[in-house]
Amino acid sequence: MEAQFAAADALGLRLHATRGSMDLSKKDGGLPPDSVVQTVDEILADSQRAVETFHDDSPYAMHQVALAPCSPFSVTGELLRQSAILARQMHVRRHTHLAETLDEERFTLEKFHMRPLEYMESLGWTGPDVWYAHGIHFTDAELRFLAETGTGVAHCPVSNMKLSSGVAKVPQMLALDVPVGLGVDGSASNDGSNLLEELRVAYLLHRLQWSQNAPSGYDLLKIATRGGARLLGREKLGSLALGQAADFFLVDLNRLELVGAQFDVKSMLCTAGLKGAVDYTVCNGKIVVDHGCLTGIDETVTAEKANAAVKRYLGDI
Repeated sequence: MEAQFAAADALGLRLHATRGSMDLSKKDGGLPPDSVVQTVDEILADSQRAVETFHDDSPYAMHQVALAPCSPFSVTGELLRQSAILARQMHVRRHTHLAETLDEERFTLEKFHMRPLEYMESLGWTGPDVWYAHGIHFTDAELRFLAETGTGVAHCPVSNMKLSSGVAKVPQMLALDVPVGLGVDGSASNDGSNLLEELRVAYLLHRLQWSQNAPSGYDLLKIATRGGARLLGREKLGSLALGQAADFFLVDLNRLELVGAQFDVKSMLCTAGLKGAVDYTVCNGKIVVDHGCLTGIDETVTAEKANAAVKRYLGDI
């Protein structure tokens, strides 16, 4: 986490880091190998350290931390329960993956005799300070419960497509006012991790799945901006308005590939899509992308160092 926040500072970006955790290894019936799990006490101690060291709860904070036990396959109920208690004591948010696959549903039904959401509710993992990744396999009644409790969902369409997990009921979530944001999941299931690509994929996926009931391009843009800020509890982020943080990006509509896009600017990132980098990004009032290039680092040097690190890593496997 130290390295992640240092990188964010070099880039000039806001970072909401999650202290992930797993304590249920294969030998105990879980998914992760024994080498990557920790005890509940180890996890809670380091989670507290991470919050005390890095979390800033001010309205325009550049650093925030949430607690994030991985998924029902990877963590015990005790870790989930104790993480919820610690998070509320320290006034930080909580995040996990839920309702991603039917395998997970079968797992919780067989092991706990509860559906995934019911299981999470029993451990204190619902409410406006909680958001789940994926949320594909919720029933209509469960979607209404999410809306009533203010529990959020980060929609990750590219990951869901790559893993053949299914399609989240985003139109129904929007109709019920379930908090919904847009995410990419991680490098294990989204090789590109490109939020602009995620926008267009989400638009096309839901057009295919729901036809005229699909969210519009502008709906999805709002999910990716205001929706993400809502999941994170950041009232000063996610929109362009008086008193909001000066976070925004700019795209030159005079690009050849965007001819005509100026007639529907609200939807263009979903309908036409943006194939390259944005022209400018401003974060906290400072330009962090200028003419499509990061201003805080030398991209060529960084790419060379990163590729060298990958080669060393692969050589050790």
